[in-house]
Amino acid sequence: MKSCKVLLLAFLLLLGGVVAAADETPVAQPADSAHLMSMERPRLEGLKEFHEVIRPIWHTYLPEKNYKAVRESMEPFQKSIQILMQAPIPEYFQHKKDQIEAGRKAMADAVAVLDTVAQKDDDEQLEKAVENAHTAFEQLVRVISPRLMEIENFHLVLYPLWHKALPDSDWTAIKATAPILRAKMDTLMTASVPEWATEKEKQINEQRASLDKAVFDFCEICKANKDDEIKEKLTILHQHFMALDGVFE
Repeated sequence: MKSCKVLLLAFLLLLGGVVAAADETPVAQPADSAHLMSMERPRLEGLKEFHEVIRPIWHTYLPEKNYKAVRESMEPFQKSIQILMQAPIPEYFQHKKDQIEAGRKAMADAVAVLDTVAQKDDDEQLEKAVENAHTAFEQLVRVISPRLMEIENFHLVLYPLWHKALPDSDWTAIKATAPILRAKMDTLMTASVPEWATEKEKQINEQRASLDKAVFDFCEICKANKDDEIKEKLTILHQHFMALDGVFE
């Protein structure tokens, strides 16, 4: 009899666990989570490698007048330039392709001069050649790096919409991503204009106000599920974004 009670108790405990497990409701996922579109910012191969070579030269070897170490860095310089020149330009940067091509050629030319100067016993010329290579590097970085981080964050959401979702007529993905674009636009509207761009502040503010209006119109169409009007509104939005980005050129 005692054993029967033990078995009954065990059964009830087991049954209770099963019922409790059955009552657990899975955490709800956003209906359109699979369609949200954004991307990681791509990089141009070779820039990081070049920076790893020039960083100790610029910040340590030259200040310490360690010209021997500078001259010993020519092989790593050449390798980094080879990587940079052979690297395909990511699709994300295609609108800046000509600038990037010109920028990396300028870097290659500067390193070629540096390599020639490094073989001579002229430390003053060596310093100038390093400075020119560093300047060429900075100029290319400015082409690729965001003029304003909030613009870049907006573009990282817009890019896959414009280049992937719209050509595929993926209205679900576009509508699901619209609130993210709206949030990025809100942040962009409150971003401070960089000091170096204060002369263009009036143009910047005018262009981002126009973009803000285009984002509003686009989001309203998405909320209304007017798929037939999405392409037109997204096209206008994209045009205003390019106009804003162009102010920083």
